[in-house]
Order: sequence, then structure tokens, then C-alpha cells
Amino acid sequence: MITLGFAEPTDAEFAQDPFPSKIGGQPRWLDPRHPLSADRVICDECTQPMALLLQLSAPEDEARAFHRMLYVFVCRTGACHTTSARRCMRVLRAQLPEDNAVYEEREQGDGDDVEWVVRAGVEPAPLCVICGLLGSKTCGKCRGRRYCSRSHQIADWNAGHRTQCCGDAAPAAPETAEHARRLQRMLFPEHIIVSEEEEEEGEGGSAGQDSDDDGDDDDDAGSQNGTALVPAAGERAEDSEIEVDAEFMQFQRRIQRNPDQVLRYARAPGQIASEAPLFVSASDQPDQGSDVPHCPGCGEPREFEFQVMPQLLNHLALDAADPRSIDWGTLLVYSCPRSCPPRDSEYAEETVCRQNFSAHGIGQKYMRAYYGDQTAFASQFDSLNM
Repeated sequence: MITLGFAEPTDAEFAQDPFPSKIGGQPRWLDPRHPLSADRVICDECTQPMALLLQLSAPEDEARAFHRMLYVFVCRTGACHTTSARRCMRVLRAQLPEDNAVYEEREQGDGDDVEWVVRAGVEPAPLCVICGLLGSKTCGKCRGRRYCSRSHQIADWNAGHRTQCCGDAAPAAPETAEHARRLQRMLFPEHIIVSEEEEEEGEGGSAGQDSDDDGDDDDDAGSQNGTALVPAAGERAEDSEIEVDAEFMQFQRRIQRNPDQVLRYARAPGQIASEAPLFVSASDQPDQGSDVPHCPGCGEPREFEFQVMPQLLNHLALDAADPRSIDWGTLLVYSCPRSCPPRDSEYAEETVCRQNFSAHGIGQKYMRAYYGDQTAFASQFDSLNM
């Protein structure tokens, strides 16, 4: 069974959630005493700290991973993504047992429900004011601002701290609204990830159709605007110059049911095998041996856990007109099937693989067409013989 993730605006309840699944913003660390150090997520291309793309709460019944969080970081510089995903992306896993020194259960209301809260006395570590990684450095003048790296200290200074820093270890003036906006632009916009199970084909009607549909589906082939990216089977035309591979066709048909999905979660602990990834192309698929190394802790082959969909790109405030902007067909995350405890730190590194659309195809143009900009791309498919 696949669980789908959808991006929604943040709300007041989200701010109180100790285990949020979310896109962008600063990370919410599972153990606030031990935030991730910047040296774990330095881009190998530009040597700058990566930004949080998303974090996903994925608890398990395993006693050692009762609380479990996965963090995906990517470099915000589009040019860095022209190389291997290993150089500009990271996935880190953090986990805690049910009985731990950070969280305790508290009864709610009449006592029928409980919530997890941070224990009294747990002191969060200082965080970088920009990215939320471990703030191991301080402003040399006011000593009141913490940073993960020299580059973020310089960025904060240029963004506005230079006019607010009082020096001589005196408290700095509060951030101005413009200063705060400049810092926010260094991160991806923050959204909640809400989830629901994917319906099996034939359940609940087609995407874009109500359950009481009269069967007239001429106008909605799966996109929000009533036009499929690729013509449905049976639509014929002449003089096709474009070949779309079968994997992409299967990808499109599958996501037609829920065109807004930004994430697909497949891991099901206790089952014999998890669902296979939904590939976007017949080419460039990761090899389980060379591209997905075994877990260094237990030696077991890593298993597919979830994938990030191209729809997520629409929520990142990227410049879609920039040919060097961040792009992917899908990001595939593989993790230890036993959730081995991290060996040398609070975080175990897992594996992320990037699959791009085929050379025929489709990149961010796919998203613009899928969400209604037919002039840029979808018209190319008018002559497909499908």
C-alpha cells in the first residue's frame, strides 16, 4: 500500500507538532539537544551548506526506532545539480526508542488521548539563525547570533545584521522585517505534508471526477485543467516526431489519480517487500548494487522507502524559466530495513538517487504542461500515435 503526501499551508497546530512531516523551512530536530552539524550536508560542488528540502516522520514498531525522522537536504544552487545526486543531496535518519530522555507522554482532556511533549529540563542546542543546523559559531561582535558556518555568518551580516549588531557583546537589535525576509529566501518555503492512502485503480473514480460522475470523461484525462500531458490511449495522430517511453506513460497514468501528490511512501515494516518505485523513465534507474550500497551497520541491502515527486518543484519558489534551476524526475530514498542505530553520531546517512525524465522528455516543462501551460510543452504531443 502506498501512502501519498500532499503539500498544505502551515497552521497553528503545525507549530506545536513535535514530529512534523514538512517541506522546507528550518528542520525540526527529533532530538533538539543534537541538531545536525553543517559538515554532514556540505555540497561537494559549491562547498556551501545544503538546505532542508523536506523532513518525514516515519515511526516504526521497532523498539529502537519508535520515534523516527528522515531529513532530505539539497543544494539550492541549480548548477550543482548537473552532477551526481550524491554530491548535492543527502538523506539523514534520526531515531529514538519509545522510552527516551527527550519525550514523555501527557494525557489530553479526559485522559482518553495522549500527546508526546518534550520533557522539562531538555535544553535545545543553539541553532544557525539562517538554516537551523547546529550553531557552532557566533557573531564575533555581539556574540548573540549563532551560525553553522562562516558562509552563513557572512550572509546574515549582508542581509541586515551589520546594521543591528551593537558589538562589545551587547544584545543585537531585533531583526527588521526586511532582514527576516532575506533570510527566509535562503530556505525553501515551508509547507505541511499531509498524507492519505493511495486508492487502488478503479476505487473512488478517476482523478478529477466525482463519485457520481455520469461517465462523460471527454474533458478530464487526469490533470487539474482537464487535459492530460500525454493523449490517452486510443487518441491517434499522424507524423509523430516524439517517442515517450513506456515507464513514463505508466508514471503519468498512475499519478493521474492524484495529480497533486508530492511524495509517495512505500515502506511497510513487517511485510515481505515494500512497493516498487514509480519510475519516470526506462533509463537512468538506480542499480541496487552500485547505486544503492548496503547498510554499513548491519550489512543488509537498503530498501526503497519513499520517493519525492516532480510536483514538489512547484512549491519551492524556483525560477522555472531558468534552464539551470533545480530539477528532477523523481528522488528515490533507500534506507536500512532494520533501522540500525547510527554508529558515530545521532544521524545515519541513507541513500538518495535522482532519476531524470528521459532525453525525449520532460523536466520542469512537464510540470508547467501538467498544470495548464499547454503552449510551452503539451502541444508537442498533439501528433503522438498512442
